[in-house]
Amino acid sequence: MPHAAAPIFRRLMGRFTTGVAVVLTAGDAGPVGLTVNSLTSLSLDPPLLLFCARNESRAGRAVVARGSFSVNILSDAQQDVSGYFAGQSGNWNAGACRRHRGWFTIPDCNAAIFCDVADTYPGGDHVIIVGAAREIVGPATAKSPLLYHEGRYSVMRPHPLGACG
Repeated sequence: MPHAAAPIFRRLMGRFTTGVAVVLTAGDAGPVGLTVNSLTSLSLDPPLLLFCARNESRAGRAVVARGSFSVNILSDAQQDVSGYFAGQSGNWNAGACRRHRGWFTIPDCNAAIFCDVADTYPGGDHVIIVGAAREIVGPATAKSPLLYHEGRYSVMRPHPLGACG
């Protein structure tokens, strides 16, 4: 039975704006992936990151079983990629994924981090998957990020005063 505070917790946590990434691994018939906004860096030395996948996520189970994955940080032009891996219909096709050595990656993303599964931890209705970064690639200049806020995609507007500080 869900906790009574779950609906308000979900709604108010949705006010925390996040970036959007797609986690990919190799499945039996090609790339398997999921859209995440739970991505966070965990350690610089060694370089570790984590993301969370629902316990019943087929892609999350595939990541753990395979033992390796890529994290693809999306630009604001890649909402269709995010929607595809979130299970929504769209114009994007997983056949557009590219190979980078042993990993799959999303073309033209803002960054791709290639990881081995370092550990997993239970997290309520999710599993916390920790990745050890083995290689990191990205363009010299990032495109505007794809953001998620209050249950929908959002865009970043430049602040009139420029950078903080």
